[in-house]
Amino acid sequence: MEEIRLFCGGQPKGCVLLSEGDSRREVRSSMADPGDGLYRAFLVGERGELPLGVMEPVEGRLTVSRRLYSRDIAALGRLERGEARLSFRFEESAWQSTNDPAEASAVPELHGRLRKFPRAWRRREGERLLLAIPLEEGEPFPLETLFCLARVLRVEGRLCAVYAFGRQGQPLPP
Repeated sequence: MEEIRLFCGGQPKGCVLLSEGDSRREVRSSMADPGDGLYRAFLVGERGELPLGVMEPVEGRLTVSRRLYSRDIAALGRLERGEARLSFRFEESAWQSTNDPAEASAVPELHGRLRKFPRAWRRREGERLLLAIPLEEGEPFPLETLFCLARVLRVEGRLCAVYAFGRQGQPLPP
């Protein structure tokens, strides 16, 4: 059994095991699951790389196992490392619909203005609370006094003004 390091983001995070074999070899990559997205594994040699496939979450680890032709592995030359590459990043948290956008801010002036919006979406990003208010054609920009703090993004298929609020409900720059 041959073992080489599996790198992710330039750091050793796991291993790649290669079984002995004549015409075909079992190749298994494994590392702790960072939980932030979809990863693909590669076998890297001095003359190129060979994709191993999408890593599957199993009991807190990401793994992929393939039976590869020995000649394909040999074509890589001396094996240098395995690599796990992020293919798709999961959103930190999903947007949640809220019927009370005013709960985003304890600032009295904002609290009253936020109450007039019948619907919005919210999402936590660390210490920040993001609030997405739909832009309605023919209506004024939501929270027009804070327009310079808004980012216009598509949320749940709707064009929205997205504001960030701190832990105390104070508006934050985007």
